[in-house]
Amino acid sequence: MERIPGEQPSVPPFQVVVDTPGWRKVKPRIPDTPQRRQLERQRSVREIVFGAKDGILTTMGVVTGVGVASGGRVQVVVSGLVALIAGALSMAVGEYQGAKSEREVVQASIEMERREMEQNPADEFAEQVAYYKLKGFSAEEAHTIVSRLAKNPEIYLYEMMRDEFGIDPRIAESSDVLPALAMGLSYAAGSLVPILPYFFAPLSGRPAVVVSFALALVGLFGIGVYAGSLSARNKWLRGLEIALYGSVVFAISFVAGHFIPPLFGARPQGF
Repeated sequence: MERIPGEQPSVPPFQVVVDTPGWRKVKPRIPDTPQRRQLERQRSVREIVFGAKDGILTTMGVVTGVGVASGGRVQVVVSGLVALIAGALSMAVGEYQGAKSEREVVQASIEMERREMEQNPADEFAEQVAYYKLKGFSAEEAHTIVSRLAKNPEIYLYEMMRDEFGIDPRIAESSDVLPALAMGLSYAAGSLVPILPYFFAPLSGRPAVVVSFALALVGLFGIGVYAGSLSARNKWLRGLEIALYGSVVFAISFVAGHFIPPLFGARPQGF
C-alpha cells in the first residue's frame, strides 16, 4: 500500500514475552541485578574519593599555613601528622555514626510501615493502588498488581517503601564498618601527599611549600579523573575542577600563613 506523503509510518508492535517456562518454580523475591550491584560498588567509592580529597585539601592547608608562618620543617611535619591522625579518626567516626543514624532512620520507617500494613491493610492496599494509578496503570490493572504483591509480604513492603518514602529498604542491611574504614584510611593516604616533601632534609621553606602544592595538585587531579571515569562527565575536566579547588585552598592558606603571624608580633619565616 502506498504511503501518503507526510504520513508517519506505522510502527510494528514489539514482541513482548509474557511468560517464561519454569517461572512458577521460582520463589518471589525482591529483584536484584548485576547492574544494581555494580552501581552499588561505584557508589561505595564515594567514601574513598571524598576521604582522599578531603585529606589532601585539609592537610595541604595546614602544612602550607604552618610552612609559610614558621618555615620550620619539624613544625610542619608535626602539624601535618597531627592533622592526619585527628582528621582520619574524625572522618571514620563521622562516617560510621552518620551511616548508622541513616540506617536507624530507615529501619524505623520500615517498622512503622510494617505496622501500618498489619493494622490498616485496606488503607495501605488502597494507597498502593493509588501509586500505581499515578504511574499510568488503570484502576483494574493497579488493583491486579497490588493484589499479587499482597501475597508476598516482603516484596509488598519493599514496593510500599519505594513508592511512599522513595528509598530502598536494603539500605538498612548495609555494612557498618567498611565504609568508615575506607573513609579514614583514604583520608590518611591523601593527607600524606602534601606532607611528603617535608620528610626530606634538603627541602624546607619555599621549596618544600612549592613541592607540597605540586604533589597535592597532582593527587587532586588524579582523584578527579578517577571519579569522572565512573560517571558520564568528562574525566579530565573533573580532574581540573578538583585541582582548581586545591589551588583556592592553597592560596587562602598561603595568605593566612603570611598575614596571621604579624597580628601576634611575629613575621612569617617560610617566605
